[in-house]
Amino acid sequence: MKRDWDLLRWILSEAESARAGYPLVLTFGSYSSDHDRLDIGDRDFEEVYEHILLLGDSGLAEVRNLGQSYSEPIGAVINRLTMAGHDFLDAARDDTLWKKAMKVVDEKGGAITVGVLTQLLSAFMKHHFELP
Repeated sequence: MKRDWDLLRWILSEAESARAGYPLVLTFGSYSSDHDRLDIGDRDFEEVYEHILLLGDSGLAEVRNLGQSYSEPIGAVINRLTMAGHDFLDAARDDTLWKKAMKVVDEKGGAITVGVLTQLLSAFMKHHFELP
């Protein structure tokens, strides 16, 4: 599976929109506590699941893996965004700046780390606010 930056950005936005104090849950089955359910529409469950885990790996969100059955994942929970997750989302929120950053990434070969993407978005944000 390739990392999909647009999907990561969407998941972060959905997590930010969840009610304060309620986890955002992706699962095939039921979940026993109060929560907000992540509506993935026609997106692939396993791809969204893996990207939620990537958000946890990167420190952008506090994530809990609900495990896997023999053949497929059961689900994942986003307990909350971290400060780094909020900072990334704030830098990535503006569609014009996001598209500009993704264009640079594509022009430079298509691969970028979360740290460098955050720096790139922050640089565009500084320019947008006319900061040195």
